[in-house]
Amino acid sequence: MGSAKKFLWLIFALMSSFLEPSLGKSPNVPSGFKAKIYHPGYYTQLSLAHDHFQAMINHSINRLHHFNNALTEEPIGLVLSGNMDYIIELDIGKPPRTYHLNIDTGSHVTWLQHKDCITCIDKTKIAASYDDKISSTAKEISCYDEECDENNSIQCDDYSDRCTYTINYMDGSNSSGIMYLDQFTFLSIDESYVVLESVRFGGAFYCSEGKFHHDIQGVFGLSRNRRSFISQYGFQQFSYCLPDYKNMAEQSPYSNMLFGTEAQLAGNSTAMLPHQEYYVISLNGMSVRGIRLELDPSIFKLSNGRGGTVIDTGTPITVIPNKAYNKVVETLVPMIKLPRVFYRNSDKLCFNGGLKDMDKHVPDMTLHFE
Repeated sequence: MGSAKKFLWLIFALMSSFLEPSLGKSPNVPSGFKAKIYHPGYYTQLSLAHDHFQAMINHSINRLHHFNNALTEEPIGLVLSGNMDYIIELDIGKPPRTYHLNIDTGSHVTWLQHKDCITCIDKTKIAASYDDKISSTAKEISCYDEECDENNSIQCDDYSDRCTYTINYMDGSNSSGIMYLDQFTFLSIDESYVVLESVRFGGAFYCSEGKFHHDIQGVFGLSRNRRSFISQYGFQQFSYCLPDYKNMAEQSPYSNMLFGTEAQLAGNSTAMLPHQEYYVISLNGMSVRGIRLELDPSIFKLSNGRGGTVIDTGTPITVIPNKAYNKVVETLVPMIKLPRVFYRNSDKLCFNGGLKDMDKHVPDMTLHFE
């Protein structure tokens, strides 16, 4: 996988984030709240067949290449895939209308498709588009508003005096439009809810489909950037338990994302490294079945803005450096008593078995953090 192995990405069942100061918030903002999340596989009946698993790998590698560049540069946007990312359910506007947005800890702009979108994803394929004209709490952000905090993604359109945004994704997709303020209502799985006023987000008037999944309504940006949703409201931490989409027939597909004081974290912790955009932590090593692998810890380290370990909700597969991967393969092969499967032009380590064989045949792997 070449240079793609310069990072390890993880999706944790529990995470917290410590962020830069926000741009300011309403005095009515609660100290914490809960919001409903789910995986779209529950509704689309995703399989873990080879083709789908290969798509997950390709998606992870594409996002890896983005992080490989973006840790030292201003980000231009990642690669999104609606059937692999987790979804947050929320209502926007007054009267409220329900939307389903991709949770992305690698994006700082929250956006959704506008009803009057000129070039967009087929509107018949998505459940709802945003219409500021029917929301009594909607406000279009002008160039003169302090909310129009210009950067690579958010700019002032001098011709119309409107605050606009543009995001170019690595797969050729893009999204651009007008920045708005409107009311967001979050409902939790216990049916409690919270209303946040004047949330800043983008309404897409131009949106090329590219490799977007057709059900994508938009993106819920949760990066460490001070322009993201979580920084906008000064929530210094958030946590979530991800529903397991492999076992959705046996459990509820929903879980909660917890913000602010609701995110009471327990157990051990590892520090977040300083970075203005992403959630970077220190990985020191790996173990398989309790045996510590002989790995130089420096292969995981962040050095001169490169390398490191990034937690990313949009990356479905963990990616590790080549040296670590080769050592893991060397250790696993004699331990797993299942028939090997070899695919043409592929160096993936594969075995013939189902999910029921995981606990019996596949040993536990431990990641050691600082």
